[in-house]
Amino acid sequence: MPVPLRCLVVDDEPLAHTVLRAHLDRLPGLVAWAGSCYGGAEALAQLHTTPVDVLFLDVDMPGLTGLDLLRALPQPPAVVLCTAHATHALDAFELGVADYLLKPIRFERFVKTISRLHAGRPAASAVPLAPAVEPATTAIFLKTDAGMERVRVADLHFIEGYGNFVKCHLASGRVLLTAETMKQLESQLPATQFLRIHKSYVVNLANIERFSGNILVVGTRELPVGSTYRPDVLRQLNGAAREPK
Repeated sequence: MPVPLRCLVVDDEPLAHTVLRAHLDRLPGLVAWAGSCYGGAEALAQLHTTPVDVLFLDVDMPGLTGLDLLRALPQPPAVVLCTAHATHALDAFELGVADYLLKPIRFERFVKTISRLHAGRPAASAVPLAPAVEPATTAIFLKTDAGMERVRVADLHFIEGYGNFVKCHLASGRVLLTAETMKQLESQLPATQFLRIHKSYVVNLANIERFSGNILVVGTRELPVGSTYRPDVLRQLNGAAREPK
């Protein structure tokens, strides 16, 4: 087995930490969470005391930017720049970064980055990554009019209560209607990947793009956050991302 890569996430947006943590949790044995920093100065201090293998680094941060931090490190670990803008690509590769990810970061693209990083390790270059790139629950079977249909968990953006049925919204744009209840379906989904935000909605954490007021944006859909669930949503998107290092 390869030695897990110790990963530090540096981004001023808590949501970015939540998405990356969800991706990291789906790669057990390949990566390990080494902590969160919400600014360049905080990361600079932590890197002096905590060894890491990979730095997932946001570019646009107040104060010390990601590029400023990278230039300040005499011997940086492997750096993966994470940004919503492609304009920093030239600077990134001039600074020798390992990869450059555009937000929102999709899991499939994230896996390619981790594979490339492991391939750079002599001891890990011959280790096949396929058995570990998905969590234990990789797929579920849904009861539909056409019979039992297999759906990959990674392709499930969110589920929506619809009377006595549940709509399953997939990455492809398809919507599957199943007679299973929200409770039955939620119990089949990995708790570290899916979050109940409303009595009628459960979302895939990896596909959350924005949270503002009582609205959560998943893909292109704006979903309401119920008042009963709002404290849990806030803890998940803010508190969980700031858990002790």
